[in-house]
Amino acid sequence: MHPRLVEITGYLATVRADVTRELAPCTPEQLHRTSGTNRWSAAQVVEHLGRVEGSTAKLLEGLFARAMEGGGLPEDHETSSLLGSLDRWNVTSRRSRIEAPERLVPSPRPDFAVAWASLQKARERTLAVVASVDGRDLTRVSFKHPVLDEFNGYEWILFIGQHEARHLDQMREALHGR
Repeated sequence: MHPRLVEITGYLATVRADVTRELAPCTPEQLHRTSGTNRWSAAQVVEHLGRVEGSTAKLLEGLFARAMEGGGLPEDHETSSLLGSLDRWNVTSRRSRIEAPERLVPSPRPDFAVAWASLQKARERTLAVVASVDGRDLTRVSFKHPVLDEFNGYEWILFIGQHEARHLDQMREALHGR
């Protein structure tokens, strides 16, 4: 796999491992606890993450397929790190609250096992679409994020992990009352 994709998918795996470690010892009661009014429980966050990653993977499938049909994407000869490419948007910071669109808002009391399975399936879909463009220059394709700005292909993949990291802190608050 291309070094840039190795780095970004490694980041995705690290964040997911952190999420798994945080949730593994939790009881069903803990998973449905919130840290206050209008706050999501850990189970709701997991459902939201699955919806966001699933819709992002679908977006990337279409974006990359169109790019490959239209003459393809050139090879990427750059190997510099892109982990800081979204820093200007502070994706992981929770200082400013962002309202999720209705289709991404979780249900009031989701079945955690179903939500977790959906999140895992979304990750499989993400990794499959990433593998389909391995070695290609993903800076050549872009799509506007509804709230932030135009992201290139690499940035969209990175966004998945940073969005999950942002919500990991929210899960910790719900689980531990912080």
